Amino acid sequence: MNSRSWNVLCWNVCGINDSDKWDHIRNKIEESNANIFCLQETIKEDLDLRFIQKFAPKRFDKFDFCPSIGASGGILVCWVSSYFNIVTLEKQHFAIRLSVISTHDLSSWTLVVVYGPCRQPARDLFVNWLFDLDIGDDDLWLLIGDFNFYRI
Repeated sequence: MNSRSWNVLCWNVCGINDSDKWDHIRNKIEESNANIFCLQETIKEDLDLRFIQKFAPKRFDKFDFCPSIGASGGILVCWVSSYFNIVTLEKQHFAIRLSVISTHDLSSWTLVVVYGPCRQPARDLFVNWLFDLDIGDDDLWLLIGDFNFYRI
């Protein structure tokens, strides 16, 4: 297998409705040199490319998302289609699972982006979902996001 490195930015943005954040988000994406970026806690129930282009560099032309529920949550994944073909495999209110194939070398991997619930019963559903993921020994996966786990 050819070895290729990809930059993936993962960030809990605590909402993307505030236009004062848009330049900061765009600058951080540019600084990371990412070809995929994942934002958690978007606090958006609906997204379209026109809105995303307010804060994303223009090269990001594809996306998928999980909407927020009320005033919390929401996941956004954006990518550059000249680098990746991405297919959504599964959406939960706390995660999105995507199949990623490089257009350069046809390498493939699975990307999982989470915004884990911190309260019951949703927290147990999330933990059980994580436990039940079927990841083969030779499969390439990247699990990223805000898992919302803390210990007192």
